[in-house]
Amino acid sequence: MLPIMPQKENDMACRRPFRVSSASGGRLSIGLIVVTLMLMVTGAQSKLLVNGTDCTIREPLYNVTFDFNALSSDLNHHVTSEETNERFFFNVCDKEQSGKDNRTEPLAYLVRQDKKITLGYEAHLQLDNGRMQFSFLGEPCGNGSNYTLDIILLCSYERTPADLRVIPHTPDQCRYFIFWDTPLACQPLPTALVDNRCTVRDGTNRHLYNLLPLGGANHEVPLPDGGRFVVSVCKPVRYGHLTMCPPGTGVCLINGTDYRDYGQAVAEPKIDSNGRLVMEMRSKSEACQNSLIVFECGAEDGIETGPIYRGRKDNCTHEFVWRTTLACRDTRPCSVSNPITGTQYDLSLLANRTYTLTSRDNRTYELGVCRIPASSHCPLDAGACEVTAKQSVGLGAISAELQYETTGAPYLLYRSGAVCDANSGRRWETRLEFICETDPVEGGRTGTVVPPIVVENGECQLVVHFETVLVCEPALMACGAYNESTIDQYVDLSPLMDSTQNYVARSEGDQGRRYFLNVCRPLVPQYGLSCRGGAAACEATFDGVTARNETTLGFPDVSLVVAGNTVLMKYLRGDPCPQDPLTNLSTTVAFHCQATAGQGQPALVEIEHGCHYRFDWATAVICPPELIVPFEQSNCTFHNPSTATWMGMKGVLDELSLCDKQPVASIDYRTGSLTIRYTEPDTINCSSMNGVKTYNVTVACAPDRPLERTASTSCFEIIKKQSPTVCALVGRNATIHDDSVPTNPTKSPAHSTTHPTTVPTVTSTEPIGTKVQPEGAGLGAFGIVMICLTAVTTLSVGTLYIVRRHPDRCHQLHSILLCRGSFWVINDFPSTTYSRVDNSETSSLLLNPSNVLSDSDDDMLI
Repeated sequence: MLPIMPQKENDMACRRPFRVSSASGGRLSIGLIVVTLMLMVTGAQSKLLVNGTDCTIREPLYNVTFDFNALSSDLNHHVTSEETNERFFFNVCDKEQSGKDNRTEPLAYLVRQDKKITLGYEAHLQLDNGRMQFSFLGEPCGNGSNYTLDIILLCSYERTPADLRVIPHTPDQCRYFIFWDTPLACQPLPTALVDNRCTVRDGTNRHLYNLLPLGGANHEVPLPDGGRFVVSVCKPVRYGHLTMCPPGTGVCLINGTDYRDYGQAVAEPKIDSNGRLVMEMRSKSEACQNSLIVFECGAEDGIETGPIYRGRKDNCTHEFVWRTTLACRDTRPCSVSNPITGTQYDLSLLANRTYTLTSRDNRTYELGVCRIPASSHCPLDAGACEVTAKQSVGLGAISAELQYETTGAPYLLYRSGAVCDANSGRRWETRLEFICETDPVEGGRTGTVVPPIVVENGECQLVVHFETVLVCEPALMACGAYNESTIDQYVDLSPLMDSTQNYVARSEGDQGRRYFLNVCRPLVPQYGLSCRGGAAACEATFDGVTARNETTLGFPDVSLVVAGNTVLMKYLRGDPCPQDPLTNLSTTVAFHCQATAGQGQPALVEIEHGCHYRFDWATAVICPPELIVPFEQSNCTFHNPSTATWMGMKGVLDELSLCDKQPVASIDYRTGSLTIRYTEPDTINCSSMNGVKTYNVTVACAPDRPLERTASTSCFEIIKKQSPTVCALVGRNATIHDDSVPTNPTKSPAHSTTHPTTVPTVTSTEPIGTKVQPEGAGLGAFGIVMICLTAVTTLSVGTLYIVRRHPDRCHQLHSILLCRGSFWVINDFPSTTYSRVDNSETSSLLLNPSNVLSDSDDDMLI
């Protein structure tokens, strides 16, 4: 028995006996050989205990099989205890090795104060009165006991379950529990409840009731006779410890060990004939035992206490009343709650202003958020309009009803604008999507109002993306994690976050498709890319000019997983998968350390079953630092063997006379910088520091800037320098662009197949920057001068010979040298030059109408 239980499990119920009721429809059969069923009767308690095999377990009451093989990971799962800061690493369902005799490394272990403690070599799966868990037995802990770890599997219908949670049980911290929310611990969902939104509009069709936030947990209603109702709305009752209700049940009566269906869960609420917001649930197994839940507005603080049992309305219906703010009709204008997190968004600070936008095709628009000033050029009651020199065309009526879907971003929808298509009578409408504004620069968000961006303005719809901190969750996706292999190393991907442009992934598949990604944040809004607001990965078809048919591949709301030199970033909750409508598209990006890759670029490697997109990303950002970088004093250069590059210090730090010193240097790939430390004797001012003054110099890969001296004292000085010369040495691109100038890239969707689609791995062979040889290793100044003189002399003699022997060719030679001849005219554009640019600039060029490229040019740039 677990002394510590989740809040939703009733401790008093732990002492009730178990009984299989005839009404439950459960049957015990001899055929259940894959599990061992034991009814252990001890006095007043009957216990149902089922052992699993091959990481599956069959529940005997309803003959439901739970399969947990998907919980296995190539990388260990990792969780940190908030109370003790201990870190746990474990894996389950590992079929490569089983048992301590065959395994050299433990399957579960604990890191406590840099000490590794074995928690177990094998995971035992059990079902104990509805509680499913993996149990580990570890090394001795003291007092004759052993370390133990129990991983409790809790049913969660969320596609993005909560993080793992650690609870130490015993005071000596020998026994631990980890709670793991997973859909695999749930009974199968009825089809209608898989992607239901649990919403309904009122009779006027003006207000949308959204009850989905109430469906996040079971709600218990105690009864005077010791029994209890367990109620769940929008989703069925979650199967769990002493809550073994029949599949699909929305209202379950539990009396001792008797579990009865008093109403099947329904997908949506409805408005009844009396105008009430209700849910009617009918039982599948109990005759005349149905339930009715009436939702009433409870706007007062503290009124939301869950369902209350009113008794039987008639002989067949049990009635509950549930007071909640979600049932209130008169909500604040320009505000909405996130149905997943419950966070309230209020955009009234953005209201009553006129925002003027210009699209990429040079059209001018004005719009307002919830309210628009009378000074706007828009027609009366319009929330958005296109403005020309002569008139303005309304693109939708103003509305203060901020909406939020279960996936996507908060949005305003302005309908019934001017007629767009005279033949069909279709009218213009405007969709204004609000996206969390993030700033990758250290110091956090800017808090400034980012100008809205037009992303679509065709087919009778204007789509605008608006970045604002007003729709940010309190805790954004963590963009770093501890490295499991190197216990105290923290891997940080935040240098790859880009608030000015998106990454375009390389792909050797369908060249008519583009894949857009950003790191730990939503995609940057850009013209022509209209994936759902807040998405971090997007696919679109590309016709050489613009992107179309956008598909959302996931949102940035899952923490990173780190093991060794690999970092996994997952984006979930994408659009429904065409191959399996019950599954949503998702994305996994695997970051690998490659010191010569610079920031790198994602590459599509596989589309699994048409539903899951896998990208590889080689980058220097996650590489461990180079602690010792050799310095060659004879030619004043640093050498990095990992990038096979040299950096000459002459002309970079001349003010410091570094070539005469004995510096010690290291490289930080995350920041793209070289840190140099050296000392100088100073017996007068630094007698207390052994007579030396210490210098700490950081040279960062960035546009050239002069030395900056900070935090200087008489015996210690910090110096900062920016220079592109160091870029190749630290594994960064030598071409430095100005990040303050936003650019807009392109997009790309994907074909779904019933079998995994394998895309050949794309490996960049281009050098990151110029590899500088040490001084003295080349020809020398004298040799270079002699070669130049020889070349000039030869050319002059040859030209004189042609002129004297062939006067007729003199004019032709003159034309060629002036680039006016017929030999070098390419594609009728004699002044056009082509050059390869940095990958981040490529994205901008592909969508920029002012630089229309041919297909061959497009391929070259990508």
